[in-house]
Amino acid sequence: MEADPLFGRPWKIAGRFDTFEGADKKRKQLSSNKNLQVKVKRQLKGFVVKTRSAPAEQPRRLSRKKQRKEMMNDS
Repeated sequence: MEADPLFGRPWKIAGRFDTFEGADKKRKQLSSNKNLQVKVKRQLKGFVVKTRSAPAEQPRRLSRKKQRKEMMNDS
């Protein structure tokens, strides 16, 4: 089982708001960027918008057995 590449990646605070509506507006504005993950967290006093960059999708490596099988099929 592979480890999640996002596990343990830190979130940065993009803003603090008194109402959810203000935080949601900021979240929608920031979520237009596809390379950015955005969330709204409720706290004791208000709401916080947090962001972190999403890693680019990396192609999965095939096992040696599957690589050999594909090479045999291509020939």
